[in-house]
Amino acid sequence: MRSGFEDWDFFLSMLETIPEAYAGIIEKLLINYRTNPSSSNIKSMDKRLELMRYIIEKHNSSYVNNITNVLLDIETISNSRLFGWENEIIYTIRNHQELSESAKNFIRNPSYGDGGMASAVRIVSTL
Repeated sequence: MRSGFEDWDFFLSMLETIPEAYAGIIEKLLINYRTNPSSSNIKSMDKRLELMRYIIEKHNSSYVNNITNVLLDIETISNSRLFGWENEIIYTIRNHQELSESAKNFIRNPSYGDGGMASAVRIVSTL
């Protein structure tokens, strides 16, 4: 892989090759991951879904064996971002600032199944 996610591919390959290897989240910063707007990391985001499909298909057994944890971890991140975005909208409303068109559209047409409806209800209830 040379178009992004090389590190992710490498780490999954290590986990699949070394039986005693495991992945975890640590509390202490171990590296300073620097990047800039022209880096392949940033540019790869334009084709994120394509790269994710490649990674998932290449490491399918790892995803299948861990699908529940993978989906719950993604959901945890999604919820955190949704709450952050929701708080920004509430802050904007309470400070009598203009909402962006995307925020207005979200409130008019919230998403279902991802916490969007509950988020929209909490936002509207602050009005």
